[in-house]
Amino acid sequence: MKNIWIIFSSLLFAGIAQAQATGSLQVNGQAGKFQIMQKVKAVRCDTSKRGACDDPVFFNLNTPQAVPEGSYIVGFENSINPEMVRVTAGQTTNLNLERVAVPATVKGQKIRVYRDFSSTVEQNKILMSMYYMKRHFFRLDKENFGDLYLTGAWERDFVQRFSYNVCSRLKDFYNASDEAKEVCASVTQAKSPAGLAAMYVFNNDGTFTENWVTEPGDVIPSKHPRYLVSAPMTDQDFVAVFPGVYKVQADGGKAVIVKTGGGLY
Repeated sequence: MKNIWIIFSSLLFAGIAQAQATGSLQVNGQAGKFQIMQKVKAVRCDTSKRGACDDPVFFNLNTPQAVPEGSYIVGFENSINPEMVRVTAGQTTNLNLERVAVPATVKGQKIRVYRDFSSTVEQNKILMSMYYMKRHFFRLDKENFGDLYLTGAWERDFVQRFSYNVCSRLKDFYNASDEAKEVCASVTQAKSPAGLAAMYVFNNDGTFTENWVTEPGDVIPSKHPRYLVSAPMTDQDFVAVFPGVYKVQADGGKAVIVKTGGGLY
């Protein structure tokens, strides 16, 4: 009888401990009608070491999602929260999306809203994801609207190929280039997200170039297309995004910069 009680007490304690280690994450906002996925994506990472991240969790807006206590990178429709988000056991962490309407100066039927990678805020989001996850946060269709969430063919999994896992084996490649060695040194020796900055060239048109190390030990400068946060929309529509810097542009028109989250600047 005593042994049964000990077992029961142990199970009860384990259950209580597990419950105490769980909190909730909720992202509030109204998605635009041309934001196709309309799912929040959250990835928990151990910030004390690189590459120690869990599988992603997907959930709906305006609904608390039970998640383990820890630090999370959180995104919605190709936009990313500027900082890691801390979830505390027994508490609900709330994040609010920002609404971006089409500026009055932008007219047209195929209006695109995309992240402005000439801004430090959006650059830092890329560096944060690559530093902690050792890969990009979102998957991207190279020729189409951005975030697809699901793995598909090579074209539909374009940015996920940039993992830099090859750097751990670079010494085994006889003909590894000096440039590859320099890039891998940046990857392996970085002590913070800022340490990865030299791997990227960020442009004013919403694109950026990343130096990718291939299996033979070569470096290929690979251009990322614009990271759209919605399918093309009209001038009467809006999008919901995390705080950041975005460009709104109609076909053939001039891009207009929109900043959200005033405390970032």
